[in-house]
Amino acid sequence: MPLDVSMFRYVESIPDGTIDLASSAMRGMNPDGLGGTEIEEQIAKLYGVEKEQVIVTPSNTFASFFTLYHLRKKISSLVTITPEYPAYYYQAREIGITASLDNRVSSEGVDLSPWDVDEKTGYFISNPNNPTGLSWSEESIKSIARETEGNESYLVIDDTFSFFNGTFPRRLETGNTIILGSVSKFFGDSGIKMGWIVSGKQIIQEMRERIGIIVPVISNNVKRRGSYLLSNINVFKDYNKKKLDENSKILFENFDEYILGYRGSVINAISVGGDSTKFSLSLMTEGVATVPGYYFGTDSLVRIGIGTEDSERTEKGVKIIARRLSDWSR
Repeated sequence: MPLDVSMFRYVESIPDGTIDLASSAMRGMNPDGLGGTEIEEQIAKLYGVEKEQVIVTPSNTFASFFTLYHLRKKISSLVTITPEYPAYYYQAREIGITASLDNRVSSEGVDLSPWDVDEKTGYFISNPNNPTGLSWSEESIKSIARETEGNESYLVIDDTFSFFNGTFPRRLETGNTIILGSVSKFFGDSGIKMGWIVSGKQIIQEMRERIGIIVPVISNNVKRRGSYLLSNINVFKDYNKKKLDENSKILFENFDEYILGYRGSVINAISVGGDSTKFSLSLMTEGVATVPGYYFGTDSLVRIGIGTEDSERTEKGVKIIARRLSDWSR
């Protein structure tokens, strides 16, 4: 797993003017507007659940931390994979939960097959996966979810990137499943931070009893802004698809054989074999920002985001990466 270093600090250190292929969010569409304050009902409708099954949080990071805080006395360990967004691993350790990692990277790509569920264990995944953009299959998700309830275990899914892959909304599965979501990636520079937790009524009721201790109150202005964005999902979907299709074409035309991901995803990973930090820093000297796989638990890949820059700058950055990649693999 990554050392005790901050991916956020790395991203924040990127020089101004650098071609930003490090971001995992969209940018370029940010219309003004406010909706209603009943954001819980809106999210519930998206997931096909009741309002009482939704908690709104200041961000996805708050949502994942509070979920782990809630589970800390219910589970004996947390299991996640590499490559994976590292916040879950670090948050679990800070709370005192024993965290273990299942390496899913091989010469053939990334294995997203289900676990055999152990008793009183939390399973944490992002779906689609961050950093690769690859989706866990519906069968894998259902297989894990079905076993959790009988084993007093939990499946926690960061569903943020599902907006991009055409499978949103994702209906709540059976078992002890907890879904986390956010507007931060799909809606880009929206000007707010808002996330949510969706789960069964009993789990959400238990969470509500303690949420005031950990999670700040969400203002009505944030809720109204979030409501407006969610009301315009299809408008953002059309804009995002056009931009991602253009940039994804550039990406795959230049180094298809190195990509761990799929066309049209806002993020992809490329296989560099090793020394991902050194590779990313070498790109930085040429004005291109990426994120080393080091931060996701494996040094063999680099994450590339294609939702921030326009096609001209994306192509310029990808050409630089392709040249470096060719030299790197010799």
